[in-house]
Amino acid sequence: MHRCQLSAVEIKDPSSHMSDKQQQLLQLKDHFARRVYEEARHVVNSWGQLAEVHWQEVWFNEFTLAATKLVGLAERHGFMPLAEASGQLVAVLAAAEAHITPSSDVLEQLNTAIGQIATACSRANDNMALKQVSAGRKPVYLCFNGSAQATLLKEQLASFGIPAHCFANQVDLNEAILYRLPAAMVVDTDFGDQGVALVSTLQMDLRAPIPVIFYCQQTPSLAIRLAVVRANGIALYVGQMDVDILIEQLIGVYSLRSEPPFRVLVVDDSRAQAMYAERTLNYAGLFTRNVNDPFEVLEVIESFNPDAILMDIYMPGCMGPELAQVIRQQDKYDSIPILYLSAESDIDKQLDAVGRGGDDFLTKPVPKTVLIATVLNRCRRHRGLRAQMIRDSLTGLVDHNHTLDTLAKLIGQNLEAALPLTFVMIDLDRFKQVNDSYGHAMGDRVIRALALYLKQRFRLTDVIGRYGGEEFALILPDTDEATAALLLDEVRSGFEKLTHHQGPVEINVTFSAGVATWTPGEDASALAHRADLALYQAKANGRNRIALASELPH
Repeated sequence: MHRCQLSAVEIKDPSSHMSDKQQQLLQLKDHFARRVYEEARHVVNSWGQLAEVHWQEVWFNEFTLAATKLVGLAERHGFMPLAEASGQLVAVLAAAEAHITPSSDVLEQLNTAIGQIATACSRANDNMALKQVSAGRKPVYLCFNGSAQATLLKEQLASFGIPAHCFANQVDLNEAILYRLPAAMVVDTDFGDQGVALVSTLQMDLRAPIPVIFYCQQTPSLAIRLAVVRANGIALYVGQMDVDILIEQLIGVYSLRSEPPFRVLVVDDSRAQAMYAERTLNYAGLFTRNVNDPFEVLEVIESFNPDAILMDIYMPGCMGPELAQVIRQQDKYDSIPILYLSAESDIDKQLDAVGRGGDDFLTKPVPKTVLIATVLNRCRRHRGLRAQMIRDSLTGLVDHNHTLDTLAKLIGQNLEAALPLTFVMIDLDRFKQVNDSYGHAMGDRVIRALALYLKQRFRLTDVIGRYGGEEFALILPDTDEATAALLLDEVRSGFEKLTHHQGPVEINVTFSAGVATWTPGEDASALAHRADLALYQAKANGRNRIALASELPH
């Protein structure tokens, strides 16, 4: 989807200077936008449940019905990119069957359509109608005995596009719950002297529980911690509440990001056995690739990028443990889980196989539920470890190396597509003064705040990385230099208004940015260098501004 010259932060208060009739019309549009957005959320969430519920008739029928309903709602209310994406999902489902497990190709098509739906609903998608979706977000309910803390928290959430309502007593909260359910709640455990019990009672009457973040001033007892878990508490803060982490959790509640399904490489010289494993894993929504010749494995690993490898130990020309050792010779594959699936029942031979590059051993025949659960657990652990390896620990953004690797990959993909691709370098202004004057804790808070702000303002298809220190980088596909500059300038304007708190200290910080759009024949390092030069120009021009590489003196 090509990016038009509108940004996610252009219209802050659409009701300003409007007549009553115009405001009513805007409220009506927001209402319908909220309906469309919530139906899209339902579709994306249903897809995410496939690994747990599996490809069964009840799930399939409900998923198809929700997708069909989304098409109608999106078309009726003018959300055409969303209507197109959900229409593609319905088309793929129409060719599938509830009683037959789909192939990996069909699962790939479904996942692609889900990704397009999530992108269309992104808060930062540059489409006027979808701004109304963001404006129509469900609010967060803040429940504190004291109004000062709730009011401050409400203001901070508003800066990140998260609407919130404050409640000081149980009566008002109960009335609000009857009128409209929140996206999430932040509740003091002492709210009304019985915060956790109150939430537990509320949850009992709901079809789906509300995510709740609890706050406790004093160190809680085990009984309180247990009650928080039973009340569907997703977090419990003790003492000082870290607002940055709270905001990140709330952003996760709103997010429509769909995690790509796990990918499993099945290596077995028996086509029948490989097909059985493939169908079993497809049933849980996992993507699979079969290899019957062990000498083709390294090439397939490179292209398929699996989260786990399921391998027989007895194969002609190359035994499973030998192949595992060959795979482990390459550092980049060292963390991929290798699970042996074999009829071998000798414990000593099983242990020997695991000791030579393997991670687990499953003895045939394996119940489907056991195979699915074992592979899923290994895939989750592997993906989690891999994410830690490429992400910055402070912000959760991808690191310097991964950012440049992704840029190089996108440039390679862009050689034939001939679409605009823009790289942005961002640097916090006078950041050393922040650290020197207020300490590194405040500096870290500012860095996390900018990371969160960027996550909120840009699309799912954009890449946001921490380049190092106080530097950040953005990769903006399908975005030209002028549009990127417009987006960045509005984000810059919004960020400078954010107030960063640490105890009694309040400060505002600005950033500068350099923007460069890829030109044919340019590699990743050259593009990044031009963006860096533009950033230096922005600093030289007085900071707190955006500079374009195309306008630099030659």
